[in-house]
Amino acid sequence: MLQPMSNWFWFTENSQLMLSMGSEWQCTTAYGQKHIVDLPSVKKLFSLRDTESYLSMANYLQSSGANLTDAQLTHTLINATAALQFHKPISPKSWFFDEIDNPGSHHKLARINNIFGSGVVLVLLDEGVLATCMLISNQIQLNENKQLQKFDLVKVAKNRLEPYLAGQCCQLSA
Repeated sequence: MLQPMSNWFWFTENSQLMLSMGSEWQCTTAYGQKHIVDLPSVKKLFSLRDTESYLSMANYLQSSGANLTDAQLTHTLINATAALQFHKPISPKSWFFDEIDNPGSHHKLARINNIFGSGVVLVLLDEGVLATCMLISNQIQLNENKQLQKFDLVKVAKNRLEPYLAGQCCQLSA
């Protein structure tokens, strides 16, 4: 996993949010102009807040038992940090997912289920009875016409979040 450095910065290229990680590396996030509140028009340093979010989520994911390679972990963390910093607010979409009888404590990693399948999400924001989550599985079908792709955000009621138990699923592959 790449550790944040003082020379990292956010920028925009072709209406897509990017992260420069020094002179050798850059990462295209999953978020473009339609997802972002304000795309940076100039270089925007990777802030202390960004670093804290990145490292906090890294610690959680590494201790959760999620089977992610270093590259997958870094890509997930970059997109999660970008979502926290730049993503437009989203409205709840709980009706797409099954209610869990005994949701328990979901912590930061959870599974969402519906008649089409299931996916694993990372909880980015805990908002009382709701949670804003980022899909870290490859995709999940919402209905016959809609699906969420990896790193898409969804806001759901917490009673839709089933606690993720490491080893239960193999949906975290790239």
